[in-house]
Amino acid sequence: MTAPSHQTHKPTQKPGDHADSAPFHGPNSGHATTASSAKNVWLAVLVSIWLAATMAGLWWFQQQNVRPFVAVTDDARFWQASQINQMLQPLLLQLPSNQTALSAANHQVTLLHFWNPDCLCNQLSQRHFDGLISQFKADQLRIIVVAAPGTSDEQLQQFRQLNGSRMEVIRQPQGIDLPLPSSPALALLSPQGELGYFGAYGFGALCTVANDDFFPNIVRELSTKGYGPFANVAGDGCFCAWPHARSSAEEITAR
Repeated sequence: MTAPSHQTHKPTQKPGDHADSAPFHGPNSGHATTASSAKNVWLAVLVSIWLAATMAGLWWFQQQNVRPFVAVTDDARFWQASQINQMLQPLLLQLPSNQTALSAANHQVTLLHFWNPDCLCNQLSQRHFDGLISQFKADQLRIIVVAAPGTSDEQLQQFRQLNGSRMEVIRQPQGIDLPLPSSPALALLSPQGELGYFGAYGFGALCTVANDDFFPNIVRELSTKGYGPFANVAGDGCFCAWPHARSSAEEITAR
């Protein structure tokens, strides 16, 4: 009798079954890595171009709009708060006297917002203006927007639609030469009509202030114990020269 044979069966091995074998890479894996690297390079290049364009745009914007609030050719009286108060009086006399008396009786502070619709810097100061509107009710803060000479009726109407009916919007009256140095600008008056603050909303290319509560604090003090007068005019920032009545009239005639 023949003894049964013992055979050893080895398991069939397939590529990739070895635990210690190297990972299998398909023929296209190298191309995928190269494409990913190229994509990252292009992304870095695009980001660099965008940053360079942004910096160039900011430089151009600063060169076009950053100027002293009071330039050497502006009226030197705007360096003195007492002189500014006198120059604003003809404008204040044009306001309704009954409303002015009501403001005094209600301890209501008045904000004069000097607005030139053709000035790109309005976008930077808008947040300070909006902050005052949101923090004080109408019976606490009377808001009068004084538009530059030559502002059209359509521009005045658009401003009213965008900012609501709470504020009074007037064009600088004819016959009143208000030689403001720059805009955007504001004046804050006590309930008795005395000047507390005149100057810029902020300085620097981005119209910044050291403390966001700076103007609200002035309003609170003016309504109670008084403040100033203070002229905040020394510094450079995003400002536009205020168009005077004569130049605006000539511009309208030219049109």
